[in-house]
Amino acid sequence: MYIDIFDQLYISYSAVFASLGIFLNLFLIFLILFKSPSCLTPYTVFLANTSVTQLFYSICYLLTIPRVLTIKLRVVVIYLGISQFFGHWWSYMIFVTMLHFVVNSFLSIMLSMIFRCISLQTLRFPTSAAILMCSLAYLIPLSMVISSRDMEFTSNFTINQVYTLWQIDNLDKYNTVVGADVSQKSTLWISFCVSVLFTPIYIVMYYCRSRILKMLERPGYLFNTSTTLQIRKLVKALTVQSIIPSVTLFPASIIFVCTQFHVIETCKFGYIIISLISLSSTIDPLVTIYYVQPYRKYIIDLLSDPRPAFSDRSHSYRSRSNSTLMMRNAAFV
Repeated sequence: MYIDIFDQLYISYSAVFASLGIFLNLFLIFLILFKSPSCLTPYTVFLANTSVTQLFYSICYLLTIPRVLTIKLRVVVIYLGISQFFGHWWSYMIFVTMLHFVVNSFLSIMLSMIFRCISLQTLRFPTSAAILMCSLAYLIPLSMVISSRDMEFTSNFTINQVYTLWQIDNLDKYNTVVGADVSQKSTLWISFCVSVLFTPIYIVMYYCRSRILKMLERPGYLFNTSTTLQIRKLVKALTVQSIIPSVTLFPASIIFVCTQFHVIETCKFGYIIISLISLSSTIDPLVTIYYVQPYRKYIIDLLSDPRPAFSDRSHSYRSRSNSTLMMRNAAFV
């Protein structure tokens, strides 16, 4: 197995952040299951959907550690993780699966904002509706994996060298290298989902955010000051989560698009594209833990009290009216 010094640094970086993503998302799933209020509110469905998605993304990232080379409607991926020993087909399928988790994670954040907007207007949002929303939205990233099964790819080192314009030294020494033509329907669809699709998702998210803030600013709105502040905190958490892709996913997408349309003709960004995307799976669970009050309180109690903090205090957060009950629970989870 051949790796150079830059590969070694990239593998070290990927191993650290992928492992952190796995640990943090596992811990967040534990908090969602055992430290949320006793009544499973619809918002915990979106939280679980995001954290489980990012958990599996981190696992796929750790398995593949892909170095992505994109230039002139060609994509060549050098697999530096243990998936290189699984073979070419399994390596690129795990890679596409990883990308589909990226899309589903971002969709889940958008659905969370839509849920908050609808629940403020109707005061009713059944858990079954949240599950249905997540299931329907998942059809989009799922189609990426299904379409990739018929993708034509090559593992021929000479062809892959031509794809990269002979810019990569010792490409023939790598164990698993997979190249593909972006002009294929399946590759075009995957490229669309991981780049162009994020723009309408962002538009929907910020439209819902503006609607939520306008509703909360209305005089004499239905909720008291405390509940309104909790809702604002949750909206702020969702806003922060939506900002993260603007400094991780969007730069990676811009680099990918620029290399495909000859704006940038270099393979020097091979380590950067996935490195930027992988930051979201580490930062997102930290944002959720910080802004969701029961989770943050559990961490503080755990660090400040030497005794195990296993007692469930969720009953102390129950509200005293039907409308406030729904919104208080939703604000906590």
